[in-house]
Amino acid sequence: MLDVVMETPNAGLDLVAIIREELKVTDSRIILRTGQPNQAPEIEVIRDYDINDYKLKSELTQSKLYAALTTAVRSYKQIRMIEAGKKGLDMIVRSSAELLSKNGLNAFAQGVIIHLSGLLSVPPEGLICVRRNDKRREGQPEIIAAAGHYCVLIDKPLSDLNEEHARHLLESSLDSRSNVYDKFGLALYLGSSARGDMSCYVSSATQLDEIDQSLLELFCTNISICADNLTLLEQLSNYAYIDELVGLPNRNALIEKIQTTLENGSRAGYLLAIGDIDNFAEINASLGQKYGDRLLQAVAKRLLKRFPDPCVVARVGGDTFAIFGPDTHLKPENVLVPFLTEFDISGEEQMISVTAGIVPLDEVDGAASEAIKDASIVLKMAKTHSRGEVIRFNSAMIENAKDRLELLKNLRTAFDMERLVLNYQPKLCLETGRTLGVEALLRWPVDDGEFVPPGHFIPLAEQSGLIVRLGEWILHTALMELQELKRNGWDDIHMSVNLSVAQLQHPAMMKTLKRVLIETDVEPGMVDLEVTESVAMNDVSNNSQLLEDIKAMGFQLSLDDFGTGFSSLSYLQKMPIDRLKIDQSFVQSFDKGNSGEIVELIVHLGRTLNKKVIAEGVETEEQAAFLKSLGCDEVQGFLYARPMPATKLHAWLKERNH
Repeated sequence: MLDVVMETPNAGLDLVAIIREELKVTDSRIILRTGQPNQAPEIEVIRDYDINDYKLKSELTQSKLYAALTTAVRSYKQIRMIEAGKKGLDMIVRSSAELLSKNGLNAFAQGVIIHLSGLLSVPPEGLICVRRNDKRREGQPEIIAAAGHYCVLIDKPLSDLNEEHARHLLESSLDSRSNVYDKFGLALYLGSSARGDMSCYVSSATQLDEIDQSLLELFCTNISICADNLTLLEQLSNYAYIDELVGLPNRNALIEKIQTTLENGSRAGYLLAIGDIDNFAEINASLGQKYGDRLLQAVAKRLLKRFPDPCVVARVGGDTFAIFGPDTHLKPENVLVPFLTEFDISGEEQMISVTAGIVPLDEVDGAASEAIKDASIVLKMAKTHSRGEVIRFNSAMIENAKDRLELLKNLRTAFDMERLVLNYQPKLCLETGRTLGVEALLRWPVDDGEFVPPGHFIPLAEQSGLIVRLGEWILHTALMELQELKRNGWDDIHMSVNLSVAQLQHPAMMKTLKRVLIETDVEPGMVDLEVTESVAMNDVSNNSQLLEDIKAMGFQLSLDDFGTGFSSLSYLQKMPIDRLKIDQSFVQSFDKGNSGEIVELIVHLGRTLNKKVIAEGVETEEQAAFLKSLGCDEVQGFLYARPMPATKLHAWLKERNH
């Protein structure tokens, strides 16, 4: 309460300005009184100064004084409540945002203690967060976070808390699922049954007014929502970093672990091994997916047992597992040890073979993903050349893989830019010398006039799947050339085209053959499709039916590279094959070892099965004479003609005909 006129005529008004503007006290209420109304007119003072009341001293009575004071005090309380509410809300919002960044429920609960103590303006002492272990509220509450002298109780059951009053408050809060207050402290319920009931206790003798309790209710609601969101984030994290089937870290988690090791400068002395189960697809197909899943789970358990911490065992896809760790714990010779004994899967004993590639981290040029890529390259090479073994990384492997990738990229470009060409090598009747047909052979010319050897790029095309598109183009181009030969008078020459395993197994194979026949208008009987012996015998039942369907369309069929595979005579007798094509390795070494006997055996076998026999790779007169003495039907090789472009083929045919 201030008098306007004191040391100076406007001392009271000047003091109001100092309180509000210099001292920044904005919530305290001020009552002005004056005995000289003309000194400070009432309307102007009320308008220009932040005061609660302004009256003349002559009006000052007991009742009016009481009314003025009561109004001012109530106004002050309201302002303080609003200000406290603003600060509390701001703290709650900031607390919620910060708590959401916590990693894991325990760290979150510890953060709740800190922020709640700030909201109540008490030190973080005597604060405990607990939760029920199960959803039925029958489990023993467990202390998951604490501060001050309660820290020793973390991860202990609530029953270990000696303070009966605190324990009673927490149990009451959990049982009633509500906040509980008394004169010695409070327990705040933070929900929810989805992740286990959680409550927080603070010892405080401070009596909470209505606004404090409202703020705490809001705090609890926000914290409960945050905790639910945190649970969801933990689940999403599990989905992102844990393999659901076997419970191991997945590829993402492995990359993070390796990257952390690299960033810590611990590259030397660490190894990464990646291996997969040989023929797992066959196990899965024959015994069922559930059996396969149980086998993967058993493999995961055995690897974890063999390579515990500090090693990391991960499943990086399908039947592929990875082991990462220091070379003191992970040694190449021990990688396959877990698979030396059988697995018990649903009461059945199952032996498996595993192939692996291993790479030292200090030989990896790049980040974690590069390490996994290098190990995968080594694994792939091991699967091709050393099944059932562990192959150690060397830089030449990576260079070779990079060269293959570069070659494949260039092959795709060459195909798309129509730089690939077909050459044709004649096939002749050995008895009469008459040209019976030609074989279409793919060639890849490069800028210097040389050719990329087919043995370099054909396997790449087959492995990458490019051979399917490439094979259709070869077939179409070869049959168009067959029509050109027919227009030029060579209507009795047939065209041979090779089929790869990828083409043969492609679901659109039959449609492709029908479409190309329609587009080129070629008689299928003039087309000889060559399939290698290993491809034909790989899946006899399915391939036999497919070859029957192709034969039914009118095509001729030849078994290429015969003698290099493992043909069953019973299957060979049933297969709709027109020709057996003797592999050139036997022809060119007929006078060495038992190659001559093998050639003789194949010729007699063909005659017995009523199939034509053609020998490829004939380069000398001696080879031709030997084949003729055996009664071989057809020949093909450099002795007669090299593969040549279509224009030269026409010239060769004219000259030979003349």
